[in-house]
Amino acid sequence: MHKVILLLSLLIFPTFSFADHHALSLEARQPRTELELTSITLSGDTTTINAEGQMGVYGRVYMTFILASNDVGDGGTYTFEGRGFVDEETNFSGTGVGVWNRVGAGGGLLLEQLINISDGTINLDRIVMDPLNRTATLDVYALK
Repeated sequence: MHKVILLLSLLIFPTFSFADHHALSLEARQPRTELELTSITLSGDTTTINAEGQMGVYGRVYMTFILASNDVGDGGTYTFEGRGFVDEETNFSGTGVGVWNRVGAGGGLLLEQLINISDGTINLDRIVMDPLNRTATLDVYALK
């Protein structure tokens, strides 16, 4: 019994001592963005969702998410393409990958992605979609 307690102590206590070293603090790149889901296309293996909105840093944005489901259908992976137009001379493009999961009883989706922007920045995005009301919220965190 003493050996089991010693073994558990050796496994648990180092986790506490290294927890602060591995902490990740994220800074929002801009305020939360409201998106409109403009179309949802279903096919046998994937679902394609198009969205648009006005983002502070990236201007008028157009986004496409191509979702692949896991075996159960309650989550999976996806790819992302986006374009942002600030003015006639300034635009951005971005590509990304992420994971998605169903949230809530109403069919909502939570998408979390890493995105590489054409200006060299890298973002971690968290998107909550409400397909019933054709809306989404997007929070953007700066990684680089």
